[in-house]
Amino acid sequence: MPNPKCLYVAPHGSDDNDGSKDLPFLTINRAQRSVRQEISGGMTADVIVYMHGGTYEIDAALRFDERDSGRDGFRVRYCNAPDEKPVLFGGRTITGWEKHSDTVWKAKVESQYRFQTLYDDGRRVLKARFPEKGYFLTDEAVHTDEAVDDVIAGFRFRLGDIPEDIRLESAQAFVWPGEGEWNWFSETKTVLAIDHSKRTLIFESPATWKIGQGSRYYIQGSLAFLRSPGQFHLDEGAQMLYYWPLQGDNFDEESSLPQRIIAPTVTRLLELRGRDPEHRLQNLDIAGLTLACTDSAREYRMMADNSEREEHREGLIYVDNASGITITGCTIRNSGTCGIFLDRHSRNVVLSGNEIEYIGYVGVYASGFAPGEGEFKTAEASYTNKGHAITNNRIRHGGELIGHGCGILLFQSGDSDVSHNLISHMPRYGISMKGLRYGGMPSTLYDVPVTWENHWDFLHTRNNRIAYNDISHVMEDSQDGGMIESWGPGRGNIIHGNRLHHSGIHFSFGFGIYLDDASDDFIVSNNVLDHLYSTGEGKLWMLIFSKGIGNRIRNNLLVDNPQAISAIGTQEMAGETNKHVIVEGNVIANSGKYLYYFVNWDEERFTVADRNLYWRNGESCRIAGELPLIERKSDSLGRGEYDWTQWLSLLEGKYDGDSRIADPLFLDAGAGDYRLRSESPAYGLGWRDIQFGRIGPQPNVSYSQKSQ
Repeated sequence: MPNPKCLYVAPHGSDDNDGSKDLPFLTINRAQRSVRQEISGGMTADVIVYMHGGTYEIDAALRFDERDSGRDGFRVRYCNAPDEKPVLFGGRTITGWEKHSDTVWKAKVESQYRFQTLYDDGRRVLKARFPEKGYFLTDEAVHTDEAVDDVIAGFRFRLGDIPEDIRLESAQAFVWPGEGEWNWFSETKTVLAIDHSKRTLIFESPATWKIGQGSRYYIQGSLAFLRSPGQFHLDEGAQMLYYWPLQGDNFDEESSLPQRIIAPTVTRLLELRGRDPEHRLQNLDIAGLTLACTDSAREYRMMADNSEREEHREGLIYVDNASGITITGCTIRNSGTCGIFLDRHSRNVVLSGNEIEYIGYVGVYASGFAPGEGEFKTAEASYTNKGHAITNNRIRHGGELIGHGCGILLFQSGDSDVSHNLISHMPRYGISMKGLRYGGMPSTLYDVPVTWENHWDFLHTRNNRIAYNDISHVMEDSQDGGMIESWGPGRGNIIHGNRLHHSGIHFSFGFGIYLDDASDDFIVSNNVLDHLYSTGEGKLWMLIFSKGIGNRIRNNLLVDNPQAISAIGTQEMAGETNKHVIVEGNVIANSGKYLYYFVNWDEERFTVADRNLYWRNGESCRIAGELPLIERKSDSLGRGEYDWTQWLSLLEGKYDGDSRIADPLFLDAGAGDYRLRSESPAYGLGWRDIQFGRIGPQPNVSYSQKSQ
């Protein structure tokens, strides 16, 4: 290979330089212009732009389009200079601080600054809020004067929650609509008015869902709420920023704040987007950079027509109309929305070895077209977001501004490898795969009549491989979700070899692996679920919950989850069929009061259930739910409970004839070593050993794209 053409950028450089190692450019924009000149005449070698260590404050998104594509079999690469750490901030450092009170500082900001979050030496600073921690609960929803049931103008608050002397100009309410039960999505709503005599808080625009009694909320946006460290208030009218520094910061009356306080000025920092699908950005590598600090929209509103709204399709790195892109070895942190957003026409993007943390919404969000969205002639033409490799990344602390944030979300995006990632500390899922269930589809899509037989053609979250990921500490602030979850995706998805551990359900109910409505044709195999628990009012219901058709649950290890109600459960609901489930060869130890839980029953529910090994410290194995058997007693959820012999007699002994109730004989379960001893009865049932060493990020593994 010919030697690459190298250019250099440095904080001490000048855009009047030639970009050489001795005379580097000052800005990426200047280097980009030089690279485009190299590309336009035809490439004879790779082009590499090295960025020296230091800080680069970016006022506007750095935009790359088809003119920045590698060509002629060569690639373009923007990366760190060896052993150096360039940091790109999407904001400006706030200076000129002075004391406002014993604990609060203030600084004048420019009139154009209207930021929704703040950053202090790499740590997020949230808006001052009330209450300082936790939530209030609503009394009931407030409708419009016309009392239209589906128009939620605001809510009625409980007596004594919101003091009458607090100003709420420019305030917001962070609320979980859903009448206190469906904590699936959060919204941030601007407050229009408050009436203490009626105990009503009215929004500028209606909420998307019902709020009702018992919905969780807090309010933010008043200087009076600034009562604890690590929070700020921006008085937009007076152009004054107030900040109570994080605990541990040491300063005196004469000094200014010693930290770097960054106010974000952009909602995306790096935009990788070709002109259109016919003019894609291709063959571009981003490596070894730190990208930090972006803002979010003032309000977050839930999806419209099953698609994320345009103002929320954002990320520190935003990709569209692009293919053959690699983003490797980067630190991506402190975003107002997503870490990386792979929008509709993104294909074959590699994300590998990145640190993605302290994210306002989702760590990595790959979002194609919702069924019926876009101007397409056929369902297959609408399948535009696919073929990604999301591997070996560490994705932590998501959903800091949008409550239903998660680690990785695939919406109408398929044929991707999501593997060896470490995901932790998310308010909702670790990994989610979504589309649209058949019952929610219109009668026609793209002028094609929708039938049961063809409806999967419109579902593009298909053929994804979710493998060897390490997921913990998720589902921290929502309910009716799972650590790995799906809802209305396409077919052919695989969930294999993942470890889901040390995560709790904190209120209401939730699951481990959750194949929700219309999740069909999944393979769930060789996963390890351990140390999942219930806390507070939460209920860890089923460790693996299978709705849908034709799901195969094989060779999974469910161990040390004693608070789970059931190991494996099923349910048909919303008119979506649940049948032909296969459950075989699993080891279930000290996990689930019941082996199976049937919320409802159909003779086609299980095609096979056999060769499973169950152990609960010598207790008998029980089944619960609704079965065509005489219940021994009611279970804790008001359905029936049945003993093992009853289950074995069902349908003339169809199920679990070769299953066993016996100790699996782990090497050292007390120390978390769940390998099996050679004499384990599981081997006689066909057990295949879990490859524990392959779970999570792997050392010395890299992924790259070939030139396209």
